Amino acid sequence: MAPTLAMGGGCDRVDLVLATSKSILQIAKVLSGRQTEREVRKLLRHFIVHCMLVFDQVQRIRTILVPENDLLLRALGLFESLIALDATSNHPYGRQLGLNKRWYAMRTQNADAKLAFASHCLVLNQTSTLHALDESFNTWEEEVMARYPEDGLDWSLDDYNPPKEKRPEPSYTIHIAARLMFKALARSTSCECCTKHDARLCLRTYRTLDVRQDDDDETNYFEMLLSSHHDWQETRVHTIRKRVVRFIVDNGTQPSPPSKKKLDYTPMPVKKLCDQLRKMQAMVSKRLEFKVENGRLLKLRSEKSKFRIDKRKAPMSLQQFIRESPRSLTEKTKRILAVLLSYTVLHLHDTPWLQPSWNSSNIFFFQTLSSNIPLRPFIQTQLTARDLNDEAQDEQKPQYNAGRVELERDLNGLYSNNLDPDDLDPDDLNPDDIYTDPDDIEHPFPSLVTLAIVLMELYLAAPFDILAKNRDLHFPDNVDSRTRSLDVASVFNEYKREIPQNSQFHYAVEKCLDPRIWEDGNGRKLDDQALGVRIYEEVVRPLEDELCNAFDFIKIEELDATAENLDFRSWGQAIYQHEEDTSSRGTPVSLTEGMFSIQRHDWARINDSVSYCFPSPDLESSRHSVTSSKYLAAKFYDDEKPSDSHSRLEMEDYMQWRLKHQAVLRKFIDPFLKHPPANPVKIAVLDSGVDDIHMSLDTGQIKLKRNWTTTNKKDVADNIGHGTFTASLLIDYAPDSDLFIAKIAEGIPSPPEVVAQAIRTAVDEWKVDIISMSFGYPTNQMEGYAQLESAILYAYSKGVLLFAAASNSGANLDRAYPARDPHVFCVHSTDSNGNRSKFSPTPLSQEFNLATIGEAVESAWPVKLCNTETNPRCVQWKSGTSFATPILVGIAAFLIQYARIHLPDKAHMLKRQEKMKSVLLKISDKTQQSIARDGYSYIALNLFADNLFGKSKAFIDETIGELLKR
Repeated sequence: MAPTLAMGGGCDRVDLVLATSKSILQIAKVLSGRQTEREVRKLLRHFIVHCMLVFDQVQRIRTILVPENDLLLRALGLFESLIALDATSNHPYGRQLGLNKRWYAMRTQNADAKLAFASHCLVLNQTSTLHALDESFNTWEEEVMARYPEDGLDWSLDDYNPPKEKRPEPSYTIHIAARLMFKALARSTSCECCTKHDARLCLRTYRTLDVRQDDDDETNYFEMLLSSHHDWQETRVHTIRKRVVRFIVDNGTQPSPPSKKKLDYTPMPVKKLCDQLRKMQAMVSKRLEFKVENGRLLKLRSEKSKFRIDKRKAPMSLQQFIRESPRSLTEKTKRILAVLLSYTVLHLHDTPWLQPSWNSSNIFFFQTLSSNIPLRPFIQTQLTARDLNDEAQDEQKPQYNAGRVELERDLNGLYSNNLDPDDLDPDDLNPDDIYTDPDDIEHPFPSLVTLAIVLMELYLAAPFDILAKNRDLHFPDNVDSRTRSLDVASVFNEYKREIPQNSQFHYAVEKCLDPRIWEDGNGRKLDDQALGVRIYEEVVRPLEDELCNAFDFIKIEELDATAENLDFRSWGQAIYQHEEDTSSRGTPVSLTEGMFSIQRHDWARINDSVSYCFPSPDLESSRHSVTSSKYLAAKFYDDEKPSDSHSRLEMEDYMQWRLKHQAVLRKFIDPFLKHPPANPVKIAVLDSGVDDIHMSLDTGQIKLKRNWTTTNKKDVADNIGHGTFTASLLIDYAPDSDLFIAKIAEGIPSPPEVVAQAIRTAVDEWKVDIISMSFGYPTNQMEGYAQLESAILYAYSKGVLLFAAASNSGANLDRAYPARDPHVFCVHSTDSNGNRSKFSPTPLSQEFNLATIGEAVESAWPVKLCNTETNPRCVQWKSGTSFATPILVGIAAFLIQYARIHLPDKAHMLKRQEKMKSVLLKISDKTQQSIARDGYSYIALNLFADNLFGKSKAFIDETIGELLKR
């Protein structure tokens, strides 16, 4: 069914802008690949960028756009002027309504029919109009960012109320069940074995409750690990509670309960927990099953283990991950952990499970026998009778002293009336009243203060003590609980600018630290029931919303199962399970199925308008890439992370990064090249071939193609996608260059001598300026590698720049070959902010360590490997040094092209490796005091003032000229 718009109000106008930007972007894509006039082709590329920006910005601020918003109306007016078709109605935006309807109807037509229709859609014959619209879109984009900035969204704090997904509140009785379970377990530890009984409780949302069919009760399953000698035993404890609601039938009588299903054995009361743990040591594949009933711990029949931990390896705490492996904290894992830990406080506050001194060092993750570390956090405590006694005493303590409450109220009244407490006359104070120093007022719930700390640690990916130290804040080791919340608030104030105000992390931390939120109108602590509701409303729910908004495929009701199937150590990628293994839900999956089982059905639910800019992965094509015949090629080509493992935020960050790069091209290249360059930069792409029919590659830039893997030298069809992906990136980042495609490998790594032949052909026959190599060998100690070394040295001697991928083995391996060759630029990978990618090799000391963006990169994917219904643009999202390489090659090509236009007498010097290196280093240095970030020289082009190309052209020319003169 075609989309319809009634155009009655602001939401309809927003929908029209989004729909039109989508249609024009697709039409411009179709036309740009076939357009022969260079000027028009450039303008079409500009409008592709404009459409993406308009879509992105309107989608971002749509909830606060009123029907008569001037920016919204201007965007509609610009689109209306760009369309050449006649209006189909008298509506003010009739051209857009007609275009969207007709273009939607073209979706089933072939490529030729789409091209024929697209040729008449836009005002391509009016170049002056296109230039004026181009400038108008630029102005519109600048005004949107100025009025509605992405960071520090002051405009959103009062008016911005994003619609909340309808989601039932969680059960607040988990808190009671957890307390009762602890009591039952602790009572069974009163033995004479003189050992500590430790427990690690799995932290979950407990959103899904099991409704028992036999007695209409609800069952909570608490999963944990128990130990008496640090030999952890998987355990599950059942707690039963009666349901509150009972349904009445029409005749007013209550139905008789169904007959209970009888066990074929009698549960055994547990007197000594350590006896049961000792007995299970010989049953390594079993899980202990307990039941809490009427305050007693009963043992049920053991079941098959579902979480086989590797007992030889110590668990890792969350603090260790934050301190030693912060790159494990992706946007997805941060947000999932934030939700799980907020639920921890909701369910376990004021119970022995959550001690007042808890912190990120008490949260543990276990490695399984399959060498994965599931995103399945546990909190550790000891099962001691002391906790039971302390709890009983706490219940008898008064919550607040009346005199203290009254004093707080009086002080609040003084402050609210702008009176200075120092003006108080001491004689006016009653000496019989009990007073407390206002600076000593404790936060009513210390566990919330700790949650604020952990949320800051997660968002900033740094331990709290380091955060404080970096701001010259020093607190004593034994922090006084009366000032702890003030100390934490001091650190938070120092980092407020680094946590955007529109982030729910920012909101949740503020709420956690505000003691007034957690008191009633009389200044007393909230009771358990009221506290649970308040925690959910003020902390948990906002974090849930942010998680679901960022990752559409994650559903809160399924979060526990989803998190457990993600590998924390591998940036939250899905855990691939073999057929002999079982998932936490007991369903066996194969290697290929396990890779996609989580998101196969969820991606289909992503809103179509959003998935256009951030398309859903093509699952069938992704399956193709993980077969055994392609595995070695993927490693040779250094591909990393499947398309569907990237978050929406990562995708958005990359799109913004690319747009900033393209803005530099539009400023310094496009106005000076009215026709194709007489001496274009020539780039050889040594990879797996290319898709001949993909519209993104049909730009006329591919000049020659040759296959070194078969006798048919003309067949360069890409059967695994890697070469198409890298070639399309080069077209994106070097749009004025000529490409020469060399297919040097496909299913298996190519012999080094084959690569050597391709290099010599690129140098001698194709006369290229740059060679791009997104692949690598783990060693140079192999037959034929001497020929490759010789070819590299030959290319270097001829003034050809060589770039190669560093590899994706992290610190496990050093740079790959040929990236390790001194005559080759080794390319490492970063995220969109220049932070080292976890998979990127360790930088070398006293070496030139180049890096650029290589995470969540979007590019073309072969049409034959795509499902064009779900992925009409035939694109994928990838991460790896393989994809940082063509991006950096594109930057190098831009520099050569810039020099040929603006510094023609010195341009040839940029083909010398040391000269190109000096210019790249200059781009990396933001100031004279800049140092390498994470040990890398991070290369990015943008128009920011501290970037080389954010300065005046005279300054740029003088700077590059000086570097090339040395």
